[in-house]
Formats: sequence, C-alpha cells, structure tokens
Amino acid sequence: MKNTYFRTRRGGFTLVETLLAIGLVGVLLSLFLTVFVPARGNVRQALARQEAERITNILRTELDTLKGNERAEESAVNSTPQKFITPFDKAFYWMQRSAKPETSIVIFSYRADMTGDVRKDGTFPPLVAKKNVPTANSQLVTIACPMDDPIHSKEIKDAVGPVYLVCMTELEQQGNGSFKAAEKPGVIRGAKTPENFVIEEYNTIRGAIVFYRADFYIMSPPNPARYKNKPWKRLGRPAFSANLSFRR
Repeated sequence: MKNTYFRTRRGGFTLVETLLAIGLVGVLLSLFLTVFVPARGNVRQALARQEAERITNILRTELDTLKGNERAEESAVNSTPQKFITPFDKAFYWMQRSAKPETSIVIFSYRADMTGDVRKDGTFPPLVAKKNVPTANSQLVTIACPMDDPIHSKEIKDAVGPVYLVCMTELEQQGNGSFKAAEKPGVIRGAKTPENFVIEEYNTIRGAIVFYRADFYIMSPPNPARYKNKPWKRLGRPAFSANLSFRR
C-alpha cells in the first residue's frame, strides 16, 4: 500500500509578500508626511502670528491708556517722563526709553493673586508659589511696562511664558512718501518733549503723529540685570516686528 504525504505550508510571509508590505507602508508613510508635516508647519505659523498680534495689540492698547498712577495733576501744564496729561505724551516718553534695552518696555504675563490688595496701577500682586497652577483665586494677566518699573520690575523673573523686550525706532517720512528707520532707537526727530512735537501747516497746528517700528525680542534669561549696559545689537534678531504709530 502506497502512503501519500501532504505538505502543509508553515505560517509566515514569503519574501515577496514582505517586500510588498514594506513598500505599501513606505507609500502610506510618504503620503502621511506629505500631508501632516506641512499642516503642522502651518499650525505653528498661525500660532506664531496670533501671538505676535496679541503682543502687538497689548503694546498698542497700553500706549493708548493712562492708568490712575500715571495721570498728571489737573493743574499740570506739561507732562513729565512719569506723569502724563495725554496718552500721546505717555507714548512719546515711553518710546524714548528704547534708547537703551535696560530702560525699554517689557511685555510679559504673570498669575495674579486676586485675593491680594489692588495696587496703585490697578493690578493685583503676583502669585509666586503656584504661578503655573490655575486656581479659582488667580488670573493670568499680561502687562506692558518699563523694565525699571518700580512695581513690576521684580516680577519679570516670575513671568509665565516668554518675556518680550520692545525696541521702538522712529520711521522718518521721506520726500517721496516712503519711510526710513532712524539711525538710533528711542530718538524722535524734531522734539525732545511731546509738547514741542507738532506739525504746522498754513500757520495752523493740525496735531502730531509718530510712526515707528516696534521690534520684539525675547528676553533669555528674563533677568533685567543681564541687560544693563547691553546695546541692542548684542540681542541678535527680533522674534517679530510691526510698524505702528501713535497720534495726538
């Protein structure tokens, strides 16, 4: 009697099947990277634009606002570098602070302790111990102030997120209608005080407007002492820039 043997195929894939599977995975991975990587880059760019717009709007709003502790006395004739009659005067003097990084404007966020007493500028003190932990009695706020501000200068080191240092450079209008950045930041051509900065036309004062470029640098580390006697050119390239203006 003749015995018949049947060969059974062992489990697994042949070399051809393995190569086909690898090729298919490679094609799918290529398609995924083609779609996902640009999308991720677009998201990053969108977030960066949103952050730039947010910080720029904070600067613009601050220069248009006078806090209670910034207002000059009703009897004051002219503004001073600390007390202002109009928001234009404040913006004028704050722009002059850009002459040096150590006195320029900083923008940063901190977690405010809402259970504390309101300070002279209307802000609450910082919640230092748990600055990164949201609580019912805290609020994340963003402020703009001079780096040597007597109220907020010590809070920069406890900031939540990046700290931006602002360099304001006047954009001088040329005869052909174009603009050119001034040689030095913080210098406003034509006047050293806001009262003397006017535009006269046909013997009539029609107000004043200052065009400027705001360069936003990220302070790293966020330590004001590290920027003492440090020129702007040592800070490298700004994170972003914006062309702005303020007017009387």
